[in-house]
Amino acid sequence: MLKSFFKYTALLFAFLVLALLLFYVYLISQSTKQGDISWQSCYRPSYWSWFILPPPTRLQCATVSVPVNPAKPDGKSFTIPLTRLPSTNQSVIGDLLLISGGPGGHSLDMGALMGDDEYSQAIKDNFHILGYAPRGVKPSTPAIDCGEVEEEGDAKAYMDACIQHTGADILPFVSSKEVVQDLDTIRQKLGDDTWSMVGYSYGTKLVAKYAEHYPTHLRAGVADGVVDTAETLDTILFNQQKHAQITFDGFMKHCQAPCVFDKQKEPNQAFLDTLHAIAQKGLKDKDGNAIDERAIMAIFGESLNDETSWQTLHEMFDELTQGKTHTYEFQKLLAKLGEKSFSKDALSVVNCADSAPKLSKDDYIATFKAIDDQSPFDNYQTRTDEEYLDLCYYWQWQGTDNIKENLVNESTPNLLFVSYEYDLATPLPNAMTMAKKFDDPLIVLSGQYGHTVSLFGTNACVDGYVSRYLLDPKTDFGKKVLMCAKP
Repeated sequence: MLKSFFKYTALLFAFLVLALLLFYVYLISQSTKQGDISWQSCYRPSYWSWFILPPPTRLQCATVSVPVNPAKPDGKSFTIPLTRLPSTNQSVIGDLLLISGGPGGHSLDMGALMGDDEYSQAIKDNFHILGYAPRGVKPSTPAIDCGEVEEEGDAKAYMDACIQHTGADILPFVSSKEVVQDLDTIRQKLGDDTWSMVGYSYGTKLVAKYAEHYPTHLRAGVADGVVDTAETLDTILFNQQKHAQITFDGFMKHCQAPCVFDKQKEPNQAFLDTLHAIAQKGLKDKDGNAIDERAIMAIFGESLNDETSWQTLHEMFDELTQGKTHTYEFQKLLAKLGEKSFSKDALSVVNCADSAPKLSKDDYIATFKAIDDQSPFDNYQTRTDEEYLDLCYYWQWQGTDNIKENLVNESTPNLLFVSYEYDLATPLPNAMTMAKKFDDPLIVLSGQYGHTVSLFGTNACVDGYVSRYLLDPKTDFGKKVLMCAKP
C-alpha cells in the first residue's frame, strides 16, 4: 500500500511538472504583432530582470530602439523596455500609457498594480495598458549609473563617477525633452494615430509637454501630482521644502497622547530632540548599520507625504525610544523594495539635464541655504558651504527646459489634473497653475495629505472622475474645480 502511494504520488508530481512545463512553453511561444512591435510573454528569460515580483501571465513585453542624440539618428541608441497588459475585450478604445514619477522610476509593472474597483476595471476593459522605462532609467540600456559614489558629501566625485560609468556622450541626452520625443517614437512604432496617457508626479511633466508638442496625437491625458513646467529646479526644490514643513506640521499635530514627541516644546525642536536621543542609543539594524539621524530621516522622508503612514511612523519613533527596531526594520524593507524599481542616480542626473541652475558659487550656496531654511524640522546637523554644492552645480551641459514655452492653443487636447490639497512633492499651487494654463478641470483631494492616487482603488471619487474622462475626454463636469473628500 505504501509503495503504491509513493508511486502514484510521484506520477502525479511528474504530471504536474510536465503540465507546468508545457504551459510555460506555450506561454513564451506567444507573440502579438502591433505596428513595428512584436509583443512577447514577459515570462521569457530575457525579461525576468525587469520585475521584482512575477508579473501577471497576460503581461507582454517588448523593446524599442531610439537614438541617443535625436539629431544623429544613425548614432548610438537607447533600448527602451515596454509592457502591455492587453484588454480581454475584443473592442477597445486604444492604448493607455502609464508614466511613473521620479525622474528615475519606470511603469513596467504599474498596469498590474491598478485597482480592481469598477472604475479601474472599466479602464482595463477599454484600454490596453502600457508601461515603459524612460531612456537612461533601468532596465533601459544604457542606464544612468554613477557607481557606488554618494552625491552627499562629495558632489564633484559623484559627477566624475557619473561620467565614468555612464559616459559624457550619454548624459547630455537624458533630459525630458528627449523623453517626450521618445514617447512619440513609441506611438509611431505601435502604429497608433492617437493614444492616451496617465502621468504621475514627474510623469505629469511629460504628459503636459507631449500635449503641447504633439496635440493631434494625444487623445486624453491625466496629470496626477502636477509638476509646474514653468518652474526652475531651484524653485521646485524651494516649494517642496516649504510644503515639506507644512506636511511635517500636520504629522506632529496627528500625534495623539501619549505622544513620543514632547508637546510642551516647539514641534521642530521636539522632533529633533527625539531624533538625537534615539541616535545616542547606539542602535543597529539587522545589517549592522547604525540607526542614526541620517538613517532615520531617510526612512521618515520616504513616508512623510503619505498621511496613511503617519500612525506607523509615530509607532516607529516610539519603539526606537524604547530600543525596539521592529517597525523601523519593516519600513526599511519597504524602502529597499521601492529602490529596486527606482534609480536615485537617474533622479539627480535627469533633474540636472533638465534645469541645472547656472549660478556663481556664492549665489548657488546662498540659493540652496534658503531652500534648506524652508524645512527646519530636518536640519539635524550643520552643513558646510561646500555641502550645498550638489551634482547640478558641477553639471557641464546646458539644461534643456524652456520654462517660458507655452504652446497651448485650440488644437491642444483636453487634460485632467489631480492634486492632494497638501502634497510636499508637487504642491497644489502647481496643479492650479497648470489647470489654468490649459484651461482644464482640476480634482482636489480636500483636506488630505498625499501624492498621486488615480486608478489604484484608494479614492472612488477621484477614480470616478478619471474613468469618466478617459472613456470620454470631452466630458463636461460642469465646473473647473472638483472636490473629493476622504473615502
